[in-house]
Amino acid sequence: MPKIVNKEEKIDYICEEAYKVFVDVGIDEFSLNKFITDINMSKGQFYHYFSTKEQLIYQIMSRKTSELINNTLKNYEYKNNFFEKLNLIFEIYLNEDKYYNDLRKLYIDTLHMYITSSVDEIKEFNNNLYKSIFNSLEQLFDEEIEKNNFHQNSKKLAKSICSTADGMFLQSVMIENYDLKIELTNYFLEIEELLKKK
Repeated sequence: MPKIVNKEEKIDYICEEAYKVFVDVGIDEFSLNKFITDINMSKGQFYHYFSTKEQLIYQIMSRKTSELINNTLKNYEYKNNFFEKLNLIFEIYLNEDKYYNDLRKLYIDTLHMYITSSVDEIKEFNNNLYKSIFNSLEQLFDEEIEKNNFHQNSKKLAKSICSTADGMFLQSVMIENYDLKIELTNYFLEIEELLKKK
């Protein structure tokens, strides 16, 4: 009797194994043929689950990003103030643990592919990612306004905070010795001070 294969479990396995290789050698050095051999799979089996290397990359990116967002949402209620919550929303840029370092490396490796993609699935992924970030920021501002900590019109800054954080992330990729954590933390402290009601 042939072994029954759970498709979702197999996809999870392939994604987790590929993620480890991406982190270890980088996406540019990733050899799909070597990877397929290393996980003891035939090309036919692999292509049953993923039609291209790019589809595998997208699947990993979307899964890891969803995991990151879910962790943020889960931990949000345990943060006590604006600064802690803002840091949590942008933890991908600030946290130095291996998990975040690995994920940042993958973001850098896929940056060009995601910015220039004409694939509808990737465009939708990008839109949903930013909607999620904007929603979290707007919720944070609403909380501070409701507590009477911030002025009513301070919410207008929510989207520009996201743009500035992304810009600082790009600078950290391009400029040697740019300390993203220090720069972003200082920026968040300045924003909090500017927005507080005196």
